Amino acid sequence: MDRPPGAPASFDVRTVVYLRRGTDPPDLDEEASTALHLAHLAHLADLGRRGIVAANGPLLDQSDASLRGMSVYTVEPAEARRLAEQDPAVRAGRFRVDVARWAVAAGRIAFPESDRRVGERVRFEDL
Repeated sequence: MDRPPGAPASFDVRTVVYLRRGTDPPDLDEEASTALHLAHLAHLADLGRRGIVAANGPLLDQSDASLRGMSVYTVEPAEARRLAEQDPAVRAGRFRVDVARWAVAAGRIAFPESDRRVGERVRFEDL
């Protein structure tokens, strides 16, 4: 396909992981819920320290209430899914994982704190 006028010549393609509310989340008391949340945050912090997650955070005012959070990973989708599914909150059923590749016009979004390349550059014609 020919590139339409004004369309970017290339895109930065990244792996995005969405956390959704689990289909049957566990019913936990406050102490267990807090412990699970802290384990979830520790898992994400570890992935960040290791350079695997470039950015992440909760989603607010979303139109789909099942969406809870989003992370941009520096690894391919299969590896991102494998790592996201190791999250204690995912293993417990509080969250489930959706993974996608996200194409953004090249150079539009930077991750200055990441010491790894975040995604790959792809020509418009190769999307």
